[in-house]
Amino acid sequence: MRGLRPHLRRDQSGLTIVELLIAMPLMLIVVGGLTLTISTITRWGTQTQEEGTLQTEARAATTRLAAEIRGTFVGDGTAPVISATANTITFDTPDTAATRVSGGTMTSFHLLQVSYRLQSGTLQRRYRSTTNVYPAGPPWTWSGTWSPWVTIVGANSRAIQNTDLFTYFDDSGVQSSPPTPLSFPITDPGGIVAVGLKLKVGTGGTQGTTFTVADTIAIRGEGS
Repeated sequence: MRGLRPHLRRDQSGLTIVELLIAMPLMLIVVGGLTLTISTITRWGTQTQEEGTLQTEARAATTRLAAEIRGTFVGDGTAPVISATANTITFDTPDTAATRVSGGTMTSFHLLQVSYRLQSGTLQRRYRSTTNVYPAGPPWTWSGTWSPWVTIVGANSRAIQNTDLFTYFDDSGVQSSPPTPLSFPITDPGGIVAVGLKLKVGTGGTQGTTFTVADTIAIRGEGS
C-alpha cells in the first residue's frame, strides 16, 4: 500500500485583482483628500502669518511716521515739510524726542531730513542727518549723504494697494468738517499743518484679505 502524502495547501489570503481594482481608486481618493486638506491648512496658516506680519508692519510704520511728523522742527522759521505729493513726503525732524523751545531748554539733537515714498507696492524710508547739533544749529550743516531706502511695509510682497498715501491740510482744512485736503500739486508746503496717512494693505492669494490703517497727524508748531 502506497504511503499517503500529506496534502499541502498554500495560503490563499490576500486581495484578488478585482478587489485591488476596487480598492486602489478608493485609496487614491482618500490620499488626495488628505493632501488637499494638508495643503489648505498650510496655505491658510501661511496667509494668516503674512496678514499678521503686514498688520504689524503697517501699524508700526504709522506710529513711527506720526511721531516724526508730529515732532517736525527746523528752528529758524523755515517750513519743516520740504515736499509733499500723494505718495511721497520729505520733512525735517529731530533724531530725539523734542521738548519745548519757548520757555525751556530743548534736548541736544541732530536734525534729520526724512523721506517716505511708495515704491512698487511697498512703503520705503530714508534719511540724512546734520553734522552739527542743537543749539549749534540752526543754521544746520547737512552731511549730504542719504541712507539707503529701507522697506518698512511690504518687504516680502507688494502689499500696499492704494497710491494716495498722503493728504495734506492747511488751517482751514483741518478746522472744517469734514476736513478738506489741499489740492495737488502743492507748490507751497509751508502752509501744511496736518498730514493724513492711509495704508490699504492686502495679502496675496485667491482668498487674500485687505485692511486699512489710517491717521491724521497734526504738525506741532515750533515753540509749542
